[in-house]
Order: sequence, then structure tokens, then C-alpha cells
Amino acid sequence: MAWHSAYSQRVLAPDYRFAVENLRHHFVDAMTAHLDEVLRLPGHGDASLAAGRELRVTLVRLHDEPAPPYVEDVPDLYFAMQRALEAKHGDAVGLIRLGLSRNDLDMTVYKMHGRTLLSRLGAALIELRGLLLDKADAHLGTVLIAHTHHRPGQPTTVAHYLGAAQDLLARDTERLLQAYDRANLCPLGAAALAGTSHPLDRLRTAAALGFDGPVENTYDAVASADWEFDLAMVGQSVALNLGRVVDDLLTWASQDLFALPDGLVQGSSIMPQKRNPVALEHVRTRLSRAIGSAAMVTFSSHNIPFTDLNDFGPDIQGGLVAQHKQLMGALALMSACVSGGDFDTARLAEVARQTDTTATELADVLVREAGLDFPRAHRVVATLLRALQAAGRPLAEATPDDLAAAGGPPLASDALQGAVDPRAFVERRAGFGMPAAKSMAENLRRARSRVGSDAEALGARVGSVERAIAALRGVGYAGVPAGA
Repeated sequence: MAWHSAYSQRVLAPDYRFAVENLRHHFVDAMTAHLDEVLRLPGHGDASLAAGRELRVTLVRLHDEPAPPYVEDVPDLYFAMQRALEAKHGDAVGLIRLGLSRNDLDMTVYKMHGRTLLSRLGAALIELRGLLLDKADAHLGTVLIAHTHHRPGQPTTVAHYLGAAQDLLARDTERLLQAYDRANLCPLGAAALAGTSHPLDRLRTAAALGFDGPVENTYDAVASADWEFDLAMVGQSVALNLGRVVDDLLTWASQDLFALPDGLVQGSSIMPQKRNPVALEHVRTRLSRAIGSAAMVTFSSHNIPFTDLNDFGPDIQGGLVAQHKQLMGALALMSACVSGGDFDTARLAEVARQTDTTATELADVLVREAGLDFPRAHRVVATLLRALQAAGRPLAEATPDDLAAAGGPPLASDALQGAVDPRAFVERRAGFGMPAAKSMAENLRRARSRVGSDAEALGARVGSVERAIAALRGVGYAGVPAGA
């Protein structure tokens, strides 16, 4: 058949290249698992079984051979591999096609590739979480003024902030593992959509490919695309959440509160003083592209029939890979920025001293030590702040006379200074999840334990697939990674 040049050049050729780069080994594995099941069916003569076993050896060896080149009379990689096998084994290749449709084969291959993307993203997320905790451990006592509504709010610590960022990514890791489990069910054996009358054992085929089991409903196996949404939405969540942290780091970098090392900054062609935090800017752009790629996945499955279609099949795989590429680039850059960059503790301390962000603690001290109710204490401190601001003085310089002039009760100088000191503010907040060093150290210890548990959970899933695929490929295989 002669394909129209527009179809060949705009669809078949790029899809072929994509399949060679991303799906080839999954195709070989899925066809091998299916062939194994076909060879277990009754009714094969000795000659047929022998031919099938020889075919299997050649099929597995395709992992170690170059992909067949694209030629215009072959529509895709699957048929190109079929042609290569037929050249050596003739009609025996028909064994692979028994009870197999491109519908269930393609969806199986896409899912195998999808779980590979998830496992790689999960590993990068877990690495970044560990780096955030390392940096937090180094800054348990570093006071940071947290902003609310774009204005200085209250003192906390760098460790408190980074621990919160890690917790955010921990939930993304949880979402990723859940998405992995929902996706890790095998469509193979669904054929076109109604299954096959051949007694193929779908449970056994699924296990051979490292799946947790088969998709229960064969129509669902080839018609559903929600597992692709899961992948895209996990990626979108990572991008949205991490993007907020990047925005803060860029703000602090602009104020010389956070600095990147030489390898992650760029100078100016005209301004000698510039140290532009370009690595963080590139993290931001990659995260934005990842969010855009998620939209590609969503819109490709909008208002289409519930059946097997190209819309969410080959046409959506590029969107998933594009998102993955951007996310992995962003995470690699972010990990470098977190591990190589650092906070300027002296500048942060000076910024904290110049703010009025300990006002809440002063009001609380007036309640505890002077017996005021909180609304009155709040009014006194607000009056004090207005007077100090008019005089161009920070709250840290307040005296007992200033407090009395604002209508406040007598308060010893050391009590007043303890109330307005940013570091004391933090250390008085020693409850569960609060920023005091002792509480935060325990919080980080628990967080690090969760990182380890998540790494083990992901490793168990990846290891299960790798063991299944290694057993499937058996002898005659040079060692292409199971996740390739």
C-alpha cells in the first residue's frame, strides 16, 4: 500500500522514530510473553513447538539488534519487526498474532512505558526530598521571616520552610505510587476488546511482564485512558507544587538571602556585578512546560467515544514523554540548586531584626505576664508599632517606656526583649510540627524515615518488574535494562 506523503511524513515516520526510541524493548517483551502463552495452548505438533521456540530465541535477540529502518510500505515498528521475523521464520511468526490485537498489545506497551516514566520520576522526587532534608538539617536555627499575602508575617526557620516543601513533595510521591499501582494492570489478552476464544491465561501473561494482574474487563483494557491522566496529573502536581518553592528561592536570591554557586549562575554582558540565578529560572520554565504537556494529555481524550482510538493511543504518548523530559530536567536542576546553593544566615538575621514580625509574641506575653485579654493586648501592640514606625525604629528597639506610652502595662526590659527577639519567638514555638529546633529536628527525623519508606516502596515495584522481565528474556540476552 502506498501511503499519502502527508500521512507518511507527518504521522508514520515520526511515530516510528518515537517507538524506536521509547517503546521497542517493551514491544519485544510483550510479544514474548504472549508467544509463551500461545505455545502453552494444546494442539501444537512437535514441529510447531520447535518452530515456536526458535522464533522466541530470535524475538528476544531483537533487544540487542538495531531496530529495522523505517520504510514507507510498513506502517509502524510492530509490523517492521514482524517482517524481520518472517524473513527468518516464515509462517511460524503467525504464532505471535494468535489471539493478539494491536489494541491490547499497544495499550500494554504504553502502560509498560508509563510505569517506567513514573519510576524514574519517583526516584528523582525522592532524591530531591532527601536533599531538602539535608539542607534543613543544616539550618535548624536559621531564622527566616515568612511572608503571608506578600508581606512579612512571622519568624520561622529555614528548616521549617524546607521541611514543609519536602512534605509537599512527599504527597506527590504518594500520588505517584498510587498512580503506578492503578496503571500496573495488564491489558494483554483483551485482543480487540472482547478477548479471544483461545484459552490464554491472562493472569500468567500479566505476571510475566511484571504487572500486578490483568485489567479485569477486556473492554476497559483497551478503551480507557484514565491511567494516562494519572501520569499527567501527577506530573502536573509536581510542577505546580515545586514551582511555588522555586518562586520563593528566586525572590530570596534577588535579595541576596539565598545564593547559588558559580556553576548555576550567569553574568551579564554589560553589568559586571550581576550573578543571575539562571538555573532556577530554567527550573521554572521546565515546570511550566510540564503543566502545558498535561493539558495535551487531557484535551486529547476530551469528547471522544469510549473505545480504542488513536487519540489517547500513539498520539498521546509524545505528550507524556514531553512532560517527563521537562520534569526530569527541572528536578535535576532543582537538586543541584538545593545541594549547591545556600542561605546567608547573617543577612537573614539582620532582615529579621529589622521587621516587626514578633508583634504577635509581644501581645501573647502581655496576656500571659500582665493579665491583658488578647484583643486589648493586640490594640496596645498595634499602637506601639505605629509609634515606632513613625520614629523609624524597629520593634526590636522597643523599651518599656515605649510600651507604657502606647497604653501598655509595666513590663521588665528583659521580658520585653525576649518577646520581640525573632530567635526567641521561634524557640517558644516548640509544639508538634512547630519551628523550634528540638521540635523541628524530630520532625525532620520522621520525614527522613518516610523518604526511606517511599524509596523502599518504589524500589520494590521496580525490582518486581526487573525480575519478571529478566526471567522473561532468559538466555541469549545481552542485558538491555528492563525499564528501557
